[in-house]
Amino acid sequence: MRVETQPGQTEADRRARPALELDAEPQALETFIAEQLEPAFDQLHRWQNIMDHEMLLHRAARRKKMTITKINDSNVLFFLAGMVVGGMDTVVTSLVSHQARRVSASKAMTKKYLQAAEVPTPRGRAINPTEFSRAVQHLKKSGGPVTVKPSAGRAGRGITTAVTTKEQLRQAWTSAMAARSATSSARYVIMVEEHRPGLDIRAYVVGETVVAAVARVPFYVIGDGLSTVGELAAAELERRRPNAYLSARQPRVTDAFLAPMGITMQTVPERGALQLLTPTADTARGGGLAVDVLELLSDELRDLAADGLLAVPGLGAGAVDMLAPDLGSAAEAVVLDVNPYANLMQFHYPAYGTARRVNDPIIDQLLHRASR
Repeated sequence: MRVETQPGQTEADRRARPALELDAEPQALETFIAEQLEPAFDQLHRWQNIMDHEMLLHRAARRKKMTITKINDSNVLFFLAGMVVGGMDTVVTSLVSHQARRVSASKAMTKKYLQAAEVPTPRGRAINPTEFSRAVQHLKKSGGPVTVKPSAGRAGRGITTAVTTKEQLRQAWTSAMAARSATSSARYVIMVEEHRPGLDIRAYVVGETVVAAVARVPFYVIGDGLSTVGELAAAELERRRPNAYLSARQPRVTDAFLAPMGITMQTVPERGALQLLTPTADTARGGGLAVDVLELLSDELRDLAADGLLAVPGLGAGAVDMLAPDLGSAAEAVVLDVNPYANLMQFHYPAYGTARRVNDPIIDQLLHRASR
């Protein structure tokens, strides 16, 4: 619905950012955007001199007076006073064992470890890609919406939520197949699990301590009743240009990009309406935002994140992905995945909130282990 300009108002006035109008029973994401993001709209960080994941860890090691010796293109060793105290293989430090790598490479295997440790996680089933009929049967028996995702994948690609029909399932199946991780050695299956509502939270745990946490928010715009989605998205991307972290990770918004949401570049959202442009919070290339929430995270949710990490033997540091209806409670919260490969940059350079130096506790943990 287009909203007409009122007498005395210019079009610029009408296109000014309106207040977000929530539904009578808003979901956790809508509430978070209304209460935490929109009031801080003008406080978007402008990160300029940023360092990548590897550089952040190297910098923390040098702060501890370590020397770094390169073994090959992907492996380095950390020395202190001539003694080896740890190392890195690609983006993963020696806090992650070989067994932990194997487990975390498969969402299906990770789920089994979480269930064995009695960590709350969505019920689901791993299904061979050639057995789509089994997925259809599982959808019918589930009695509610499901989430479909590749067992081996990265950066949230290939995940489809709230699937309710066979046609939606077929589209989700194709997306999950296309997103398979080419580097994974795990047996490839597709996960079909119960859809759980909640805010997408990534907590970084070192040892048994949550040292950082971000809420991951999908790319969204607020309608003004006049502007098209294409215009609103372009304005939002322009607003992010001074932020070096965000500007390097922005999508090209097209009709094809918007298709999963059932909208086009010419769609005109109503004034005050929240319009998601992606179904999931892809912070790598999908325009999603990482928002620091460490101080908002309840002790119960911190414990849940730590339990998720400890469920995988040999995992001394990594990200734990959770869904929580409320940041102040662990009620109905679940652990979705455990990821030792998570990029530290999202915690060091959040779009909003306090920057968390995750690299320092990781290096401290390496020193602690070396001293035992």
